[in-house]
Amino acid sequence: MYSRRVGLLGGTFDPPHIGHLVAAIHVQTSLELDEVRLVVANHPWQKEGSREITEAEQRLAMATAAAEACEVEAIVASDIELRIGGPSYMVNTLERLQVDEPHTSFLTIVGADAANDLDTWHKTDRLKESAEFVVVNRPGYSAPDIEGWAHQTVEIPAIDLSSSDIRKMVFEQKPISFLTPPQVMQHIEAQGLYRLG
Repeated sequence: MYSRRVGLLGGTFDPPHIGHLVAAIHVQTSLELDEVRLVVANHPWQKEGSREITEAEQRLAMATAAAEACEVEAIVASDIELRIGGPSYMVNTLERLQVDEPHTSFLTIVGADAANDLDTWHKTDRLKESAEFVVVNRPGYSAPDIEGWAHQTVEIPAIDLSSSDIRKMVFEQKPISFLTPPQVMQHIEAQGLYRLG
């Protein structure tokens, strides 16, 4: 018998932005979850070699700042994948959480873009058996065909924004006000992130 229901919104969060927070808040309220955790990837293996990734501790600090900026107690940042170490695989994260918190039901939140790629995730057979997904819409992506995966959908306001957009704007010295919380902007500025492209 589960006493709590928790959503896991995994990501690189390099940096976190309002799209992440809108998804977290809408899923939490729509499904009446006890909590939604922004799960910061320690080593995002799917992005390996595509670009330089900001160190995990910096990304966790920004995700923590973003969660606090929500002023919604149910939205928090999680360092579980940093504590596990190595490449971040959702199947490993879920298995660790299910051991640590056996009375909690976990739902994995993904955008429609990521949902289309579930078959490329690590150990998909085990993931299919143990995971329930919540799919949120993303501008430019149709509803995914993920037959065989336990899932439900939640409609959220369409915000066409990505972390790469913000990194590019910082590099080009363009304002990012209202695209990410002020606390995240302050961290980016203080640490000099994304200035080198």
